[in-house]
Amino acid sequence: MSTLPPQQTFQTMLQTLRSRCGLHATLGNTPALNDILTEANDYVYEQLDDGLPMTSIITLAANASEYPWDSDEAEPIARGSVQTVWIEQGDSERVPLPQGINHAMRADQSLRAIPQRYDSRFVDGIFTLEVWPIPDKTYRVFIDHNRVLTRFTQPTDKPSCPARLVLGYAIALGKAHYGKADADTAGQSFKTLLYKAKVAQKENRRYLPPTACEPGRPRVVATANGFRQVG
Repeated sequence: MSTLPPQQTFQTMLQTLRSRCGLHATLGNTPALNDILTEANDYVYEQLDDGLPMTSIITLAANASEYPWDSDEAEPIARGSVQTVWIEQGDSERVPLPQGINHAMRADQSLRAIPQRYDSRFVDGIFTLEVWPIPDKTYRVFIDHNRVLTRFTQPTDKPSCPARLVLGYAIALGKAHYGKADADTAGQSFKTLLYKAKVAQKENRRYLPPTACEPGRPRVVATANGFRQVG
């Protein structure tokens, strides 16, 4: 049985946008709000995307094998852009997780250990990150991937960047559109959020140099200057 947490979608964010703009649940120009939310998604994506791979973290919990393709910071991860998946081992090492989980592996629901493999699985209408074996405790998974601009116009669509930033910009636009007195305040709040996101993006950027080790068996260790891939 899936116990995945609810995800932010176009529909849920539209409801939040309407509320934050002080509009009645059934009043207000819906097409205008739709356009504002889509524009906000595109704008934030353009502000954050620099064409370089990024690393996102998903924290695994004990006794749970499936997770949304969203980082701990609610950053959506496009499955098709995933390059490498690593799992933290101890305090200073990461090891790669190969992709592929078969039915025989899934059949043993009693096994608990540090995950050794991952896969993408379709569950309850959405794709999820699946790990095997089922975690015996908390672990952090590091995912190297690219930011991808996806459709954001339909009720179940997910934003292409952090929902809080998309909503922040959409709220500022919405308040300005409807002539709300606090539109400028909302705009300044969004600018602060965006600035912090850009700073964090630069600080979290990791460069993994080429390795001479055997293909499929690289390791990443912590050093004084960050993580480094070694043979």
